[in-house]
Amino acid sequence: MWTILIIFLFCFSVYLSVKLKFQNYKINIKELIRNDKTSLYLTLGTKVGVGSIIGTTSSIIIGGFSSVIWIILFSILTTSIIYYEAYLGRKNRVKLNNDYIGGPNFIVKNKLLSFISLILLLLIYTFMFQMIQMNTISNMILLNVNISKKLILIVFLIILLVTINLKIKEILNIMNKIVPIMCLFFIIICLYGIISNYDILFSSIEVYLKDIFSIKSILFGMIIGIKRSIFMNELLIGTTSLSASTDKNDINISIKYQILSIFFITITMTLLISSLILIYIYNNPIINDYNLLINNIFHTTYGSIGTLFLIIIIILFGFTTILSGFYIGKTNIEYLTKSKLILNIFKLLFIVVTLSGIIINNFFIWKYLDNLIFIMIIINSYSIIKSLGSD
Repeated sequence: MWTILIIFLFCFSVYLSVKLKFQNYKINIKELIRNDKTSLYLTLGTKVGVGSIIGTTSSIIIGGFSSVIWIILFSILTTSIIYYEAYLGRKNRVKLNNDYIGGPNFIVKNKLLSFISLILLLLIYTFMFQMIQMNTISNMILLNVNISKKLILIVFLIILLVTINLKIKEILNIMNKIVPIMCLFFIIICLYGIISNYDILFSSIEVYLKDIFSIKSILFGMIIGIKRSIFMNELLIGTTSLSASTDKNDINISIKYQILSIFFITITMTLLISSLILIYIYNNPIINDYNLLINNIFHTTYGSIGTLFLIIIIILFGFTTILSGFYIGKTNIEYLTKSKLILNIFKLLFIVVTLSGIIINNFFIWKYLDNLIFIMIIINSYSIIKSLGSD
């Protein structure tokens, strides 16, 4: 089923790009720098989670380095879909107090599909994605620090108790401060490791270049890379339309911010992580455990301080995604009802589900998440197709 969906998304992306006259590839960086960047930082906060690091690592383990090429190519191709997601998010947004909110459930005009879309958004992003963030954070800490899971649980329980009492504007202000710092920190750390080992990187590229472009590698890495691209960019999952709906800039700026986030996530982050992996495996065997592999890469490249860098990066990336997940849930609950009881039930559920990620294995989560994302993509594709007929 995923193969059929991927073929559809490929054709749909090409069609939309032609319809847009390739406006999805025209970005004026100077113009974007001058405007309010709240929606950009929100979308980066939602998408630049631990999956941006672990996802690239796991795709290379499973699909080889050819999967990296497909992650980048498919991400660039599907910016036309991102364009329409952002456009519809802005067009169909509503006011909540003094702010705007939106998302896939506001775009779908059918009441039943709108309700299903909201439930899926909450299940996928507000709950299950946060379990993955928490699982990866705890695993990375346990790999490097001699502490118990119970202590990790207590620490993050305190953090979450503070988080659930934040107001919407406070959440956005925190994102505005943390996201640019964590992205810059990540880029500097990775670039230092790459520049310091550029000779090994070029030698490693020579070794693996033939393997990357073999027919077997291309075909095998294609499905892995494209699926990873969909998950990393959260294509048609709903976070793009939701982030764009909060933007107070001109609609064209809102759309371009969403596209810019894709270029950062897929091109910048994917290339940085895959370069570090190439440097590492030139003298070391590749490991099937993606948590252990990325941990060893940072330790080998930067010494003992490397694991500290990695823990900081994973915690920051994971925390901003958790914060975004709570924001999505809270805004939708507050829009639907004024009941404090329902909001408090949601808060309790958010804490319990997020912390359960410390105990539950990621493979168990992905077993169900994969199917839910598939359904969400179908619904949001339908929304875009429907809107094309009405515009």
